[in-house]
Amino acid sequence: MNARIKRTSITWGVVIGLLLSLAAMPVAGAYAQAAPTLEVVSPADGATVNANDIQVQLEVSDLNLDCAAFGRPDQPGVGEILAFVDGATVAQLANFYCTDTFTIAGDGLTPGEHTLAFVLASSTHTPMMDTVKQVTIDFQPPQSVPLPAANYTGDPGITLTSPQDGATVPPSFPVQVIQSNFSPTSALEGKTNVPGYGHYHVWVDAPEKPASLANLVLMPGTNGFTLNLSAWGEGEHTIRIEPAQNDHTMYDPATPVTFTVTVSADATPAPIASPAALAAGPSADAVTVQMTDQLRFEPEDVTIAVGQAVTWVNASALPHTTTDDLAKNPVAEAHPEYAQLPAEAEPWDSGLLQPEESFTYTFSVPGTYAYFCIPHVLSGMVGTITVQG
Repeated sequence: MNARIKRTSITWGVVIGLLLSLAAMPVAGAYAQAAPTLEVVSPADGATVNANDIQVQLEVSDLNLDCAAFGRPDQPGVGEILAFVDGATVAQLANFYCTDTFTIAGDGLTPGEHTLAFVLASSTHTPMMDTVKQVTIDFQPPQSVPLPAANYTGDPGITLTSPQDGATVPPSFPVQVIQSNFSPTSALEGKTNVPGYGHYHVWVDAPEKPASLANLVLMPGTNGFTLNLSAWGEGEHTIRIEPAQNDHTMYDPATPVTFTVTVSADATPAPIASPAALAAGPSADAVTVQMTDQLRFEPEDVTIAVGQAVTWVNASALPHTTTDDLAKNPVAEAHPEYAQLPAEAEPWDSGLLQPEESFTYTFSVPGTYAYFCIPHVLSGMVGTITVQG
């Protein structure tokens, strides 16, 4: 690991050191009235998973799973699901969820036996220990996706694109950032740290050094996401976005971004675009490329004219990127041909696109472009764009 990356502890109080053993512990008093329960529907204990990612279905009783309540003070009967892979501390936390069906990315998992642990939690992400369920699976993906190669190019930083600091926004509004020296991807959350990779921690009205997970509302792996403050009420709120490593420790040094918004039910959100599209908006005659569950761009080869755009649409259940940047090619040493740009052309990176998200880029320089999906480049998810002058 680069000497400048310090694997610092987050002051998360007892939570950071919490081991989710299967030993029962008392449920918090706020939940004693309705004793929530959790059952694993799939994958079953001992099951073989023959897919690139792990589809999870749980059955939750007596707990309202509420996305808008993430990070808010605990309320009786309201909470979420925590999922862990090959461990049960914060370092192995895949994410927190407000639906009983979700996907855990298989990126970085070797074929073979792996343990999944699930537990219900309050809105401040405090586990209800007597709801823990654990299963062991035999992970046999058709195309395993190893951890990317380290790509630490400097101290990570974040620049806010939208909304503007001090803006008045509706209760739910889009946020767009641009990262530097950092590749965000939710597929690696809870996995082994890889210098240069990670995700974001989004805090609302939190102290600079939080003593718990309270006020943590999202852990996205994309540069664009929706922030729902409907449960936080109207008025001014302070948002802080920090770059985190795969195990949820902070990069240090790093440059987070902090801004304020005023939430108003009468406000309308300002439209935002992806970073590459900010300078050149989407074209009406854009060619569409699908990003598929088979880890392919379809069509793989596209020919367009100068000034025409390509729109990539994630039509799969997996997160993908469209990237043409040699510095972000995780296998650049062995396969530099995966990232090729004509002279004077600018590199692009969509950031991680979740299912149904899209990204548009307008091509102004003729030539041949070779591009790839960062998490799935080793699975052959590459494509070419030929731009005719």
